[in-house]
Amino acid sequence: MNAVIMTEEYWANSQFSVARYCGGLTIGGKSYKIVNKQGATIFELSDPYSPYYVGDGNMAIPPGEPADLVLEEWIPYYKKLGRDKIIECVKKNMTLKEVKELCKKSKRQKSISKNTNQQ
Repeated sequence: MNAVIMTEEYWANSQFSVARYCGGLTIGGKSYKIVNKQGATIFELSDPYSPYYVGDGNMAIPPGEPADLVLEEWIPYYKKLGRDKIIECVKKNMTLKEVKELCKKSKRQKSISKNTNQQ
């Protein structure tokens, strides 16, 4: 399987729905994790030592919020670029290498605009 991201609408009512019980799954040696719209994994949302921890008694991902199943190596870029941009990249058939370059370029542009605003 070559999927990078599966939206909840796709995976929740398929054989991949078992991911909701263990926070992710491994298919063909590739690991997928459930993430919220900011890219925090279900494990980070549930870990009291994580900066993404939602707190005791709170739902990690509330109903109606996106819960995507994302290839583990793409999760850092999902966090940096955001859900919509990653979905756009996948639709354009961008490789992980191209997405990494996009993140670097985005970081440089933010740095340049920050320096410009400080002057």
